[in-house]
Amino acid sequence: MGGVIGIEGRKNAARLAHVGLLTLQHRGQESCGIAVEEKGKDAFNYFAANGLVLGKFTEDVLEKLKGENAVGHARYPTSGSKSGILDAQPFLFKSAHGNIAIALSGNIINTAELRVKLAKEGAIFQHSSETELIVHLIAREKLPLEHALKIALSKIEGGYAAVMLFKDKLIGFRDRHGLRPLVLGKIGKSFILASESPAVEVLGGKYIRDVKPGELIVIEKGKLKSSFFAKPAKQQNCIFETVYISRPDTHIRGMSVAKARMAMGAKLAEQVKAQGITADIVMPVPDSGFFAALGFAKASGIPFEMGFVRNHYMGRSFLRSTQPMREIVAKLKLFPINDIIKGKDIMLVDDSIVRGTQSKKIINTLREYGARKIHMAVTSPEIISPCFYGVNTPSKKELIASTHTHDEIVKEIGVDSVTFITIKNAAEACGGNEGATGFCSACFTGKYPTKISKSTWEAR
Repeated sequence: MGGVIGIEGRKNAARLAHVGLLTLQHRGQESCGIAVEEKGKDAFNYFAANGLVLGKFTEDVLEKLKGENAVGHARYPTSGSKSGILDAQPFLFKSAHGNIAIALSGNIINTAELRVKLAKEGAIFQHSSETELIVHLIAREKLPLEHALKIALSKIEGGYAAVMLFKDKLIGFRDRHGLRPLVLGKIGKSFILASESPAVEVLGGKYIRDVKPGELIVIEKGKLKSSFFAKPAKQQNCIFETVYISRPDTHIRGMSVAKARMAMGAKLAEQVKAQGITADIVMPVPDSGFFAALGFAKASGIPFEMGFVRNHYMGRSFLRSTQPMREIVAKLKLFPINDIIKGKDIMLVDDSIVRGTQSKKIINTLREYGARKIHMAVTSPEIISPCFYGVNTPSKKELIASTHTHDEIVKEIGVDSVTFITIKNAAEACGGNEGATGFCSACFTGKYPTKISKSTWEAR
């Protein structure tokens, strides 16, 4: 789920990549890094650090990151080491083909099998992240690099999007299912690749299109070449990108995430009305619940109120690597407003219920501040299976919807009722449908678009 960005043909490439990473910070908070290719130099100019982007790339650091091509990464660990500078990306490699810098968002799900095979062939691994598998596979093929890369990518499965630097080329590719996002943009005569469209637009660039599933893009001296390393699967974007991960101003399938979330809220209002449930106010869990709550309020006619003030300096609790850290951040980041909450029947709108622990804490807080009744409306269906493609959902035994009935969930988190959006309504709100042209919904159904090996399941 991390964020990647690639800049081609700009004298201030590192500075642009830095701003792009600030825009993508919500996608990963564990570490950040930028690699820059400088003409005539035999190695990449490089800097990486643990933690947030802000404050790490000082003027002194940026001044040393000279070059016209750059790739950057904001890390969110879902595999490999959960912390530590060793797995901060981009990764740098010296190969027989030449120097390579690579940054990847997502997961390669046949990592265990590939590691065993490559180790037997003499590979020595420097990182715990699976991103370096791609370079090991490339090194075993003949030039040109595009040919070697296509063969390498044909051997991996998963959900991923990546950017690479190689011999004055900026390269981007995306898995054949389109599970992790990658967009193409342009600033002047130069191209940009990024995980989300706002990272292009904040630089004064123009979003052109999404990189297609299975597509390999090679950009050199302002010229773009497109080909495919695999036949694209029927479009199966990750619906959780719209539900939670992406910025509201990001465009997915030609629709802004904000608009899609409002449509989800409107559909939830229909579902709640059919159950005969009423409330005095509609209230979001900030921030990802905001637009859905707004859509719910408009569709239902129930007044919209902001009952929580969010401390934006606490980051996203879902992205914290350990449960204790998630609980600490969740406790600090939301501040209830007593005058809005006290004595009210509340329709609380949130993006998901994963383990149920955070929802329970939020409900308890609202009770403490005098809420009379609390109903929940959730913009994702019940999450019953883990994600193996880059979203940090836990094992089935930790997923509350996998181990509890609907009534048990209501009792466990302490609400008066909870309404989950249906898969059909969620997909339609996001511009798809429930069928093959819709979104990946494996976490809601347990039906995965790729084969999941026994070793991958056991790792969960």
